[in-house]
Amino acid sequence: MSNSDKTKSDRLAAMRLYQMRHAKAAAGYQIKQIDRDAFNAVQQIDEIIRDTPTSIGGKRYLKLQYSTQQLASLHQNQPLYRISAKLPRLRSVLRDVTVDFEPWRSSLKLIEGRFGTAVVTYFVFLRWLLLLNICISVLVICWIVVPQIILGPHYLPSNATESCEKDYINSIDSCQAGQCLVDMLEGSGWMEQTILFQGVYVPYYVRYENLVEDQEISNAYNLPLAYLLTFVAIFIFSLLLMVAYTGTAIEQNFANSEDAYPIYSNKIFSGWDYRLTNVNTVLLKKESTHFELKSDLNEERRSIRRRNMTPSERLTLYAIRLILNLAVFVILGIAFGIIFYVTSFSTRYTARGAFSLHLVISYLPSITITVINAIIPSLFNVIANYERYNPDLSIGITLLRTVFLKLASILVLFFALYPEVNCKDFERNQDCRFCETSEIWCWETAIGQALYRLFLTDFASTILKVFVLEYLRRLITRCVNTPFVQNLGRMEFQILQNVLAIVYSQALCWIGMFYCPFLPLMTVVKLFVVFYLTKMSLLANMEPARKPFKASRAGIFFMATLIVTFLVSIIPVGYTIVSIEPSRSCSPFRIQEDGNYIWNELEQSLDMSESFIGEILDLIGSPLFCIAFITSLGLILYYYIAAGFAQLGIIKTLRKQLLSEGKDKRFLARRIERQSTVPVMH
Repeated sequence: MSNSDKTKSDRLAAMRLYQMRHAKAAAGYQIKQIDRDAFNAVQQIDEIIRDTPTSIGGKRYLKLQYSTQQLASLHQNQPLYRISAKLPRLRSVLRDVTVDFEPWRSSLKLIEGRFGTAVVTYFVFLRWLLLLNICISVLVICWIVVPQIILGPHYLPSNATESCEKDYINSIDSCQAGQCLVDMLEGSGWMEQTILFQGVYVPYYVRYENLVEDQEISNAYNLPLAYLLTFVAIFIFSLLLMVAYTGTAIEQNFANSEDAYPIYSNKIFSGWDYRLTNVNTVLLKKESTHFELKSDLNEERRSIRRRNMTPSERLTLYAIRLILNLAVFVILGIAFGIIFYVTSFSTRYTARGAFSLHLVISYLPSITITVINAIIPSLFNVIANYERYNPDLSIGITLLRTVFLKLASILVLFFALYPEVNCKDFERNQDCRFCETSEIWCWETAIGQALYRLFLTDFASTILKVFVLEYLRRLITRCVNTPFVQNLGRMEFQILQNVLAIVYSQALCWIGMFYCPFLPLMTVVKLFVVFYLTKMSLLANMEPARKPFKASRAGIFFMATLIVTFLVSIIPVGYTIVSIEPSRSCSPFRIQEDGNYIWNELEQSLDMSESFIGEILDLIGSPLFCIAFITSLGLILYYYIAAGFAQLGIIKTLRKQLLSEGKDKRFLARRIERQSTVPVMH
């Protein structure tokens, strides 16, 4: 070894020794600052050693010197240390067990391997909704259904409601031959006296041993209060889960978001889905990537063409969009008018028709809504083609219109029933609190029946869609070998339309469960069936979509749509709780006095007027508190928005710096390449 090489090696060894000493001193100083009595002191030391800027050998040296065993000997008799030492392994074991028992894990892997990540997001979202409805069903059964089954036989009507309850029961038709099945489909007749609907739930129960003395009411379990608070808790629980899921999805999407500048290099060099296992799917993924790049280039050409448009061309385009939007409003108005008229007709004339027409007339509103929700979105797609928006914006506007149509159709159905259940005073039976014009004794059960029929109609349409439209089209394609039929039989899985279908089903559950407590359990059955039907149809009939769908943003979009649906679903339920008097002949709130509403049950049950809780709730309901609360929320929202914009500004600045560094590196690489090609002069 030459003297120069030896000198270099000595310098490197001295540099390594200096780094080791510096790292040791820095790590030692940080470790000394740790509270040795803290239960997580071991984890803090391990993190400091892991983050120390030195080699692996240096970290091993630090690990030996500041051994966790020395610290463990100090804490071996402390329970907190023993628990904290076992927590990481317990967490890992629980995570493995959770993954092993994850529902439909193998099915999701199969779908992801054949159709990619985008399609499997729909099934993950469906599974999440299924688990949510299972939790809701458990709450309803434990706090409402089981107490009703146990306490219902001990109910004796009070003097104020006894005559109304008898008249209501006498008005229900008995189950005759052939009518029992019709009643089951309609939710009428003998079905009205089952725990399926709210009307049968009792306001209190009476112990038989007290009947001889003074008819003392033993309300150890307050079913009306439990009924009200359970559904309030369900709504809060659902909102918290959705917000938590959305926050996680936004964080993941932000971490995986694409830069606006190197979009083409990202798609070419790092856009491949390595979880694809099917050969045909791999080929389609290549075509999809080609289509996506082509779409991006077309979008750039479209943006350039948009910037170069003349004022007359812009005016013509805006006029076309204005006319088409007016046409959309006209279509929606006609659809809502039809729903309102058909609902009013069905409510008023069901009892007047022939016996065989009861089923058809009662299902007219549900069938009308289902048909409208199936036809009008296709019109929206046709209209969007003439508005000349970019593809992403066109899809967003069409979906916004479709969501509005589906949710508004439920609200129109709901408010079409409102005049029939909350009529004017001169049309109202004052003793039993029902409308004599519509002869609806129990409006709670009537609303539950309407949503029950709408739920069954939507479920039946989903099954018919799979077996008639999808399997039948595939069968015809296999039997008839012509280009037109082959093109007609080619089907792609429509992710967004299927997501909107299950979101619509969840909206029916949220709105209807207050009047029909078994709707969450019925939704569980429906989602379970829909999962397997959709999976079988997907694997047997569908082909992977050639037009790509961004799976990274799918979870956010799905959950945002669900949150909007949730907020809209609260409106009709909350309106009936605070503005319509409960029926005197049914429901757990039947003993409320005239002028009281369902929400007054909370005040009466907790004796708010004479308790500390009452004073707090009165304060919460005061205008001053509402103004202060809304102002505080506005300020907090403004702060987070401002902080978000500031962070986005920092991110943009860092991206510009990265681009500048990339340009500098390319410049230096070219200089080095140019210098290497210059001949050396001797």
